[in-house]
Amino acid sequence: MRFIDLHQVSATDLRTSRRGLATLAALAALLLSACAGDDGNSLSGASEGGAGGPDATGGTGGAGSQSSVNSGSGAGTGAGSQASTGADSGSSSASGSGGAGVGGGPDDHPAYDHCVSGYMPHPSDSDPNMKDGPAEFYPPGNNSPDIVDTTVQPQVLDWMYENRWQDAHVEWHAIRACNFGGAGSKVGICKFKQLVPKDQNCQSAGDGYQFLVFHRHMIQALKQLWPKHSEQFEGFTKFPTKAEDVPPQWRSAWKNWDAAALEAGKIGDEIDKPENLARFKDEGELGFWLQCNVGQKLAGATNMPWVGLHFVLHAKWARPGNTTHGVNNTNANIDNYMFWKLHGWIDNVWEKYRRAKGMLPTDQKLKDDLVAQCREMDTEIKIIKENLDPEDVRDPNAPLPDESGYFHEKVRPIFESATNLCSGCHAESGPNAGLSLGGRLSSREIVDGLVNVASRGGGQFKLVVPGDPDHSWLYLKASDKAGAAGCQQSSTAQCISGVMPPSTGGPTVSPAQLEILRKWIADGAPGPT
Repeated sequence: MRFIDLHQVSATDLRTSRRGLATLAALAALLLSACAGDDGNSLSGASEGGAGGPDATGGTGGAGSQSSVNSGSGAGTGAGSQASTGADSGSSSASGSGGAGVGGGPDDHPAYDHCVSGYMPHPSDSDPNMKDGPAEFYPPGNNSPDIVDTTVQPQVLDWMYENRWQDAHVEWHAIRACNFGGAGSKVGICKFKQLVPKDQNCQSAGDGYQFLVFHRHMIQALKQLWPKHSEQFEGFTKFPTKAEDVPPQWRSAWKNWDAAALEAGKIGDEIDKPENLARFKDEGELGFWLQCNVGQKLAGATNMPWVGLHFVLHAKWARPGNTTHGVNNTNANIDNYMFWKLHGWIDNVWEKYRRAKGMLPTDQKLKDDLVAQCREMDTEIKIIKENLDPEDVRDPNAPLPDESGYFHEKVRPIFESATNLCSGCHAESGPNAGLSLGGRLSSREIVDGLVNVASRGGGQFKLVVPGDPDHSWLYLKASDKAGAAGCQQSSTAQCISGVMPPSTGGPTVSPAQLEILRKWIADGAPGPT
């Protein structure tokens, strides 16, 4: 039985300086730019700048960089987990990785983790051909201006489809509808009972809060990937009340709001007024009001105004006869430029509420909850990509087991160090070359994925042959000896012999580290204890 679990380090495990993160981000960017070099599974190209600082939400970490969700790298990892529970949020947890002494210093551990440090800018962000604003989409054979729809730019669409974001968005909502049969799920998500949240769709304030956090995670991630073109993911600055408030493609179809929606939009724009703050006792009630369908009621909420904004905003931007990327096509609506305008406006209302209540984007609870939502989405992506069964998946925010032994204490930190950053490409979420060397995986899972496992890019070689480092592709690649190893290429087995991590100057893994790796293999490649 194999378990898939994501992102080794929780937000509460991270204790580092801005300098340490900047170093980590820069090194991660360099490594990610070369991720296609092993087996052609490109993750990202060269990027500009790095992730933001430890408490950044609106700052920058270098040219072209966007703020981080959270950040840092610790001197080691701790056992167990830390839970954050509130009346408005149900509960969310941020877990430690288990085991002591995995890292050896602030630059050694943890590895780059986009849920914690934020995404690196996508190479297309610096492409002069990438545009701002919406892209126009017409259904085949119809170029009428009355039916044109608006999407995010093609580079963003390509990334979303490659990373299965559309499908993951569907499953995120479907797993919160398991008490309705998991409506819309393509993978039977409700059978993954370990992932089903107790807060179900529009049944509690906790679900309202999770709705807000999840969509903020997506908005922040997209702004981090495309910081120079982040306008695509900015919401309306105010509730649109007239045609001039929306992109030109939508003005000819403008219809005035009814009185209930108009009044609700005004409350949203003026959420920081005392009389409006008083309508919602916490973020969860606000999220319920912003999310749920017309007429729904929340038990115990006695002063909540008309409910239905999210529903009517989606309906407002639906083009009849052009549903491929339509905001009411739940399978693909995150493709739509107007999806981010309306969800960005919702996020703006939430942030204004938080500020008026004395809360900040740097609050640790929010950071932890954003990490938890990111990990959930990554787990859903993994399930979709690999067609996993429930027994193959564990809760992505549960703590990893306590482990020790030579691999866990000596070998794994080599892969996850900020110098080598092997796990920047070879992590558990979409591992390059089908190889996982770190991330939110136990050391036992990593070893099981290496020992006597065929290499995707090493011809007849296996990744690790116990007792025989000179015929172990992992060691040959790290030591820059793969080119002389006699790899036999076939129609199904490539021979990609360049040194890893990629370097024009030979191995980046130090001689001392190579000796540790060699000794582990020579001693039989034992797993952790």
